[in-house]
Amino acid sequence: MSRGLCLLISVICAFSACSQTPVDLYDFGGTSDDGQSPNGLTQGTNGNFFGTTRNGGTNGYGSIFQLTLSGVETPLYSFKNGADGGSPGAGLTQGTNGLFYGVAEAGGSNGFGSVFQISTNGTLAVLHGFALPKSTKTGHLTNADGYTPSAALTLGTNGNFYGSAAQGGTNSYGTIFEMTHQGKVTVLYSFSNAVDGGTPKAALLQFINGSLYGTTTTGGSNGYGTAFQLTAAGKFTPLYSFTGGDDGAIPEAALINGHDGSLYGTCTAGGSGQSGTIFKISTNGAVTPIYSFTPTSSDAPYYNNDGADPKTLLLGLDGNLYGAAYEGGTNGAGAIFEFSESAGLAPLYSFTYLNYNGAGYANSDGGSPSGLLEAPDGTFYATGFEGGTNAGGVFFRMGFPPQITGQPTNELVSLHSNTSFSITATGALAYQWQLDGANISYATNATLGITNILLANAGYYQVIVTNINGATTSSVVTLSITNAPISFMAGGGGFSYAAGQASLELTNLAGQGALVIDASADLVHWTPIVTNPPAFGSFQFIDTAAGAFTNRFYRAHIQ
Repeated sequence: MSRGLCLLISVICAFSACSQTPVDLYDFGGTSDDGQSPNGLTQGTNGNFFGTTRNGGTNGYGSIFQLTLSGVETPLYSFKNGADGGSPGAGLTQGTNGLFYGVAEAGGSNGFGSVFQISTNGTLAVLHGFALPKSTKTGHLTNADGYTPSAALTLGTNGNFYGSAAQGGTNSYGTIFEMTHQGKVTVLYSFSNAVDGGTPKAALLQFINGSLYGTTTTGGSNGYGTAFQLTAAGKFTPLYSFTGGDDGAIPEAALINGHDGSLYGTCTAGGSGQSGTIFKISTNGAVTPIYSFTPTSSDAPYYNNDGADPKTLLLGLDGNLYGAAYEGGTNGAGAIFEFSESAGLAPLYSFTYLNYNGAGYANSDGGSPSGLLEAPDGTFYATGFEGGTNAGGVFFRMGFPPQITGQPTNELVSLHSNTSFSITATGALAYQWQLDGANISYATNATLGITNILLANAGYYQVIVTNINGATTSSVVTLSITNAPISFMAGGGGFSYAAGQASLELTNLAGQGALVIDASADLVHWTPIVTNPPAFGSFQFIDTAAGAFTNRFYRAHIQ
């Protein structure tokens, strides 16, 4: 029974069924230099997380920080809103040289934003200050390179960075630019807020064809934003204009590569519930709406079940989509969700209600999740833009036990041959194979190889797969030996009688053949009562009819 129960748990324990409450690892705003309102995270090559805060820090204009996986925070830099920049609104990108690169929306040499690099020890260098804009006759502000960069940089396959500015450029509605590691900026496109769109706020995606794909939050033929392509040769093509209907409106999240060759993204508004959408788009611009977030309440805080205003989307290791909704959820403070086209959307967690404490909106777990990434072990890490005990935002972990995607199978082999058991799992960190419920000391990989098979290797096998968030047990499989005669032992203490029932235990069962248990009242006439007990290792036979006999003898033998 215990083995059957263990198998059932391993089958039904999918990610959405095993959702866990986020673990709050760090609360921003508790010191003068750690900053407030954290943006998205980047995991560096040293395994730690790096990011920015939009506000706070020693000078009040945001900061750059490092966080360990356990939540130990190290402030690296506090912006002064001078030439260095101020109020960064996006996360960092690690370059090929190990340094991190980012943008600030304010400050810079002309006060309209900057691009910077920073080392892991906090040494910051300003690479570019966006040009001072000039007012046109129509009241628009234009310049050569744009200003107010709001999206993280993208490291291209050529080693350069690609980014966008939300405003400015020759047409006043933002730019796309390329930048070397040394800070040389080349403008690739200036948006006009016409059919091409305007005001880009999401990071760019470089597809396998070398082209850049992205979105704008305004413009397009319907005024609700666009999706676009910029080829490596510099050709700009508007791919799609959002309508504000079922397809959504105002896309602010970066597009991501899907498992099927399509791109996926979110809109922060529109859809049938006017709370945002998840959509799929082909590289030639064919859009398919695949989910509309449900309507929210009419009064603040705006709540629903699945979230609203989705601003983060990623492809999980299991092939499903995971994302963060900035608002909505059952308490109005945002939500984390999982989505697959076959199963639909599953809300994983809704952040608790944000209470105003005089200094800001505080709670126990944070709110308005502003970033989400998945570590190699399947654990999700993210920041909440607000909330936490200090009302300055949080850094949290949200994990799930491993999911077994490929179970081991029974093996039928000959004596002295070789075989193996294998398993595939997502989110797995460690493996422990067991034989008849006991750990095998050397068996700690996804594949268990067994050479020169002996009778002692026959039995029941299973593997326990673990990560930081829990454990999942595989199904139980058997290793059977075909060309060895059956053997067993019946040692002292293996027979007992109580309450009218007799119990006989056989141990060290192995091999192939017929094992028979006989019963007799006179030690002369024997009647077989069990043939071929279905077991490896040991078999406990219970004769419930023993109490009906004055004398009852038992024997076990090979037929």
